[in-house]
Amino acid sequence: MNNVANVRGLRWKALLAAVGASAATLLMSAPQASADVSAFFGPSYIGSNSGGANLRTCGTTSCGIIGYNSNGTSVTMLCWADTQWVYPPQSDYGSPRWFRIASPAGTGWTHSSLVENQTSVGHC
Repeated sequence: MNNVANVRGLRWKALLAAVGASAATLLMSAPQASADVSAFFGPSYIGSNSGGANLRTCGTTSCGIIGYNSNGTSVTMLCWADTQWVYPPQSDYGSPRWFRIASPAGTGWTHSSLVENQTSVGHC
């Protein structure tokens, strides 16, 4: 019985070593924290029931409009702030969250419900 236990133990050690090497390879090939996370998660983009989203000077609907991004426009999420609650039909869902984004239309604020494939960003 002791030899059987030793063989099983050696098999487990070999298996764990192989899994550990595979895991290390995966971790080494994963994007680094300082790298562009869109390489792993895909870019964020505008997706709205109305066909696009206004880009504003601040995170409320009373702020000036800088530009407009059509659905499918790739954006870079910079940070977030909870300011004005916005409900449908002005947004796709009710939320106080706004994202500061960089886009072809400029850098400004867009309501969170209009940004698809959201990436993790910090508070502004």
